[in-house]
Amino acid sequence: MSEITDQTVEKQAEFLPALKALDISYCLNITSRGIEALGRHCRLLVHLKRNMPPPDPPQGNNTSARAVEEEALAVANTMPTLEQLELAYGLFSDLALNTIINKCPLLRALNIHGCWNVRLGGDLEERCCAFQSFREPWEPVYCTDTSSGGDYDDDNTDSDD
Repeated sequence: MSEITDQTVEKQAEFLPALKALDISYCLNITSRGIEALGRHCRLLVHLKRNMPPPDPPQGNNTSARAVEEEALAVANTMPTLEQLELAYGLFSDLALNTIINKCPLLRALNIHGCWNVRLGGDLEERCCAFQSFREPWEPVYCTDTSSGGDYDDDNTDSDD
């Protein structure tokens, strides 16, 4: 995890006007305030990675985490030139996702894996699937290597010969 804070981002972002790609994944001390500063100063940004660790599972009868829209809305409102965006395990909902799609018209690749509050309601799923690359919230991760020695081994030693 990173120790970079909003205050650090606000001080340094003004010196990065030509920045085109940025990875602030796992920077837990950066909030929407820092993201807004990056968007205001880094006007050429086309690729942003803001992947976070998976959230703790909800406790008790609460089956979903509380939606937190601020960071995703900061992206939408200050980064209209984005072409590639990764927001894995973000806590935002359809509201913020819709705003991102509306305000980032150049977007062609989107990763929202693990964003459990996103439901892809209305026409959101169709709009997201139109991107060149789209990783949906619930996309399963499968092992495609059949030589892993799992349950499907070809070695059958139980023959009755």
